[in-house]
Amino acid sequence: MARRMASSGQRAQRRSRKIGSGIEFADHRAYTAGDDPRHLDWKVYGRSERLLLRQYEEEEDLSVYFLVDRSPSMGMAPAGERTLFERALQIAAALSYISLSNLDRVALVPFSGNQARPQRPVRGKGQFFRILRELSALEMTGETHLRDAIRDFPRYRPRRGLVVVISDFYDAEGVGDALRYLALRGHEPMVLQLGDERLFRSDHWGDLTLVDVETGALREVTLTPALLKAYREAFEALSGRVAALAREVGARHLRVDVSVPFDDVVMKIFRSGGFLG
Repeated sequence: MARRMASSGQRAQRRSRKIGSGIEFADHRAYTAGDDPRHLDWKVYGRSERLLLRQYEEEEDLSVYFLVDRSPSMGMAPAGERTLFERALQIAAALSYISLSNLDRVALVPFSGNQARPQRPVRGKGQFFRILRELSALEMTGETHLRDAIRDFPRYRPRRGLVVVISDFYDAEGVGDALRYLALRGHEPMVLQLGDERLFRSDHWGDLTLVDVETGALREVTLTPALLKAYREAFEALSGRVAALAREVGARHLRVDVSVPFDDVVMKIFRSGGFLG
């Protein structure tokens, strides 16, 4: 359950801290002239002769945005294995279905480069196949510029809500203040950092030429167990920086290994408390 609710006139299945006309009892308050007498708690009046109104927790819809990284680095995987991009689409689909089932508003926000334009939000389980079509149409393109892309999102004046960033976070320039920028605009960020444990293993050693899939830049390396260990350490350092930035704004950060079965990944997200209460 998201901790901060966006104001909305639409009823949904997600309780907020707002007092309104829902069905879950919240508190009493004293009756004043002009209040609707239908909300009087006559049982309390019978015990204490005090006129008190029953108040209820309002139920309102939440806007949920899935910022899906579609830069080419998300397409890296051992031959014949699932890519980070494919897993990102699966996660976005599963979480979209849960959100639509809660009558929340869902919008996909594919990004690469510095563009993160939200697609039209939809509401209701009947719109799930529209989400699937939009996800299926996405292609990897551009270069990763996380900071610019995430900061670009609020420019379209989206309703405040839960913003789920799904990315490998492979960006030489880093995330910068992008998560803080989202929080300052009233959004609640959630960070899903995708990785692939299989990429830390190798059957090929010695001299190699590495090609950057986004820029085409070449780098000559001599791959040794020590270098592969240094690569893992660099990845752990990157994850630590992303997690620290998330903690600064109170956002949840989860690392998702693409080699883990999909069901386990979704349940991990649910158990974290970042998506479901």
